[in-house]
Amino acid sequence: MQKFYRLSVNIVKILTLLLAVFLFIGSFLTTCYAENMETQQVLLRFDNPLWNLLELAGYGLLFACCLSLSGKAGAKFRRGLLVFTLGLILLLGGVLIVFGRTVPAADALSVYNAAAEWILGNKDIIHPTFSYLSYYPQQIGLMAFLELLLRLWNLTGLSAPAWHFVKLVYVCLLCVAVLFQYRSLRYLWPDDWKPVSCCYLILVCCNLPMILYSSFVYGEIPSFAMLSVGLFLLLKLLADCIPAHSVETTSPDDPRVVGTSHALSAVTVFTALGSILFLTLSVMLRKNSLILIIAVLLVLFFEALRPGRSGRACIGLMAMAVCLTITSVGVLPLVQKCYEKKAGNTLSSGVTAMSYFAMGMQESSRGYGWYNGFNIDTYDAAGMNSDAANAISRAAINERIAYFREHPGYAVNFYLHKHLSQWADGTYASRQATLATYGGRSDFLKEVYEGSLASAYIEWGNAWQNVLYLGMLLFCIATVRKRRPGNGSANAAANDDFRFRNLCLYTYTGLIAVLGGFLFHTIWEANSRYIFVYSLLLMPYCAAGIHDGLVRLAAWRSNRTLTRHSNS
Repeated sequence: MQKFYRLSVNIVKILTLLLAVFLFIGSFLTTCYAENMETQQVLLRFDNPLWNLLELAGYGLLFACCLSLSGKAGAKFRRGLLVFTLGLILLLGGVLIVFGRTVPAADALSVYNAAAEWILGNKDIIHPTFSYLSYYPQQIGLMAFLELLLRLWNLTGLSAPAWHFVKLVYVCLLCVAVLFQYRSLRYLWPDDWKPVSCCYLILVCCNLPMILYSSFVYGEIPSFAMLSVGLFLLLKLLADCIPAHSVETTSPDDPRVVGTSHALSAVTVFTALGSILFLTLSVMLRKNSLILIIAVLLVLFFEALRPGRSGRACIGLMAMAVCLTITSVGVLPLVQKCYEKKAGNTLSSGVTAMSYFAMGMQESSRGYGWYNGFNIDTYDAAGMNSDAANAISRAAINERIAYFREHPGYAVNFYLHKHLSQWADGTYASRQATLATYGGRSDFLKEVYEGSLASAYIEWGNAWQNVLYLGMLLFCIATVRKRRPGNGSANAAANDDFRFRNLCLYTYTGLIAVLGGFLFHTIWEANSRYIFVYSLLLMPYCAAGIHDGLVRLAAWRSNRTLTRHSNS
């Protein structure tokens, strides 16, 4: 089991390293963006490597100064930086509400209106054919959440549009997400979480697309807030409540493993139930969160079999995995059944997943694999019959596969551009998602969306994304390097950067989710907005990689200094 567990960890290390290399090269050499907010066509440009290196150097200097101040001021600086970061999110989020005046549009508006109509007593939103939810029943969970917020707003009796209140709640939820990600660092890297947390908070402060998305009345922000709490409780469970401390003997003739595991206490049970609850809520608010749930289930399975676990701990983790599977898969059908019972009507099965896969292989005016209406047109043409829609979609998929085989160069170009249009867009379509307004947007923000400041915003997002992927790459490199014996204080300091070598599998939960998201969105409908949540999941790993890189750089400089002194 020890070899099996190590093999699993090593496979994850190698795959995430390859992914990090791929993402960084694509982001460093290219940028995808949209200039025209009407067509929203995704454009591709090649970047100047020297300019990108200069931007990375500027960020490196910022992180180095932050760590230097943290080393001198200690906990006061770190706590102050946390308060500053949360205050900045609240301030900028409030500014966007007052001066950005973003309103729900497209699918977000449809879900919002469905919640508002339901409160007014319109039961027709639950209908097998004439309802938005009959096309997209997976939005029923988000509708339930918005209904709750709208009912709370109605209690105030204020005449202002309720979506401003929803955006205010989203800003607060974004603070919750940042706070719990920050607290998770203690369990991800117990020895280095203090300097890593400073790097993490700097990343958050510079993440302008995240701030802009706080005004997007859809499922991304509340779902990620639930994910952050659920992952924090999961890490606490595996690190504190039922740890597996295994010590392997140094003798090759006696490969025994001595393990200890805490008993399953009431705290452990409540921590597990809390993690299940919040992870399930994340799926209710955004169905794509199932990708992260799959990553969590894989981690729970391998951690249950990890050497050093007691029998009770193993059974408990397996039981948690089963419960999480049931709740995450069943939450949306359960919410749907509740609404159907109240309405006395039913919803259709909705637009099929097969049609999204087919659309992901087609061209669009926005970009390769982006939305072109094929999914909903197919569902309508099939008379809202799922089997017929799947048959049409399979035929379209087979047609595209045949075309790709006949034109392999086109196929490579298609999927390369599809990948870059999603993962090399540093704005994550934040302007497109929050573009709609009923007037009142300030002149400054108008320039950001469609004026002279749009290019500056794109460049800012591109630089931040380069830092994100570089930090991820540095972290992945540090995890696969082999330990070398140290001789002398300088080498000992250099060897300290191998602290990532023996990480537990649960440390990689976020990276496993990003790896799964990369594979999924390669074949699914393309949209850089879908990648936004994965960028947030990468921030803790980026912060750890940046800190590790600065430690390596300091050790290298110390080594050179010692070498010069010894030679002289």
